[in-house]
Amino acid sequence: MKEFFRLIKRWDIFVIVILILLSFFPLAFFSYQQSLKASPNSVKVAVITVDNKVVKEIVLTGNIGTQVFDISEHDPDINTLEVVDEQIHIKSANCQDQVCVRTRAISKPGQTIVCLPHKLVIEIKTIDESSTDDIIISS
Repeated sequence: MKEFFRLIKRWDIFVIVILILLSFFPLAFFSYQQSLKASPNSVKVAVITVDNKVVKEIVLTGNIGTQVFDISEHDPDINTLEVVDEQIHIKSANCQDQVCVRTRAISKPGQTIVCLPHKLVIEIKTIDESSTDDIIISS
């Protein structure tokens, strides 16, 4: 063990610490970027897609109470989703790996839950209430 410490120099430790700190930069950058998208007038919506097709959209902003429902686009594939107040998570699924069930509840814009075997994606998006798109018809 003493031989190992003889090989490590002071600058080696400095470089290692700097690299570890820089590895957290993308997390901080993307969190900051997502926080800029959410304005006080924005509404959080959970978009549930199966096989890249939107199955259901649930408004999370101002949601109170608990809702439980099943998503089963393909016959043997069943995911039970639970919405508690302004959070959503997968309560149970009949897939083998159960990664989606062990994922914690999400509530912030940009967060996702993916059930890869069932091709199910739950994503939190924001919709800005103040912006209304006007259709311009030219004649």
